[in-house]
Amino acid sequence: MKMLKTAVIGVAASTMLMTMNVFAAEHTVTTQGLKFSPLVVKIAPGDSVSWTNMSTHNVEMIEGLVPEGAELFKSEMSQDVTHTFDKEGVYIYKCTPHIGAGMGGAVIVGNPVNLEAIKAQDVSGGVGRIVKKAIKEAESM
Repeated sequence: MKMLKTAVIGVAASTMLMTMNVFAAEHTVTTQGLKFSPLVVKIAPGDSVSWTNMSTHNVEMIEGLVPEGAELFKSEMSQDVTHTFDKEGVYIYKCTPHIGAGMGGAVIVGNPVNLEAIKAQDVSGGVGRIVKKAIKEAESM
């Protein structure tokens, strides 16, 4: 009986993991000049974001502006890239060479669990604009 129970639990867990991947979605952010469009993307945990039209751009997560323990993902220059987000929270990113022009964006994954930490950061300029927009979007959820 114990072996049957263990087997049933194992099958159920495997089915759940496979189902999660089936329902994962892919979202697209496109560069347009010196802007990412859309600026803020709201996704579910396990979803992916693809950045396209990256002719002279990259994507770099900004330290202190991602959930605690999250990967500080950084893409190669001029390469379209896809990244899967598993950890809930707000992720602020920039285009490294163009952040001075305000080029960056935000990904909100599930529940914005790090919203208070994002609000507490002292940011200005292009990053400040992105953070303000991300906070507004997260608070409207």
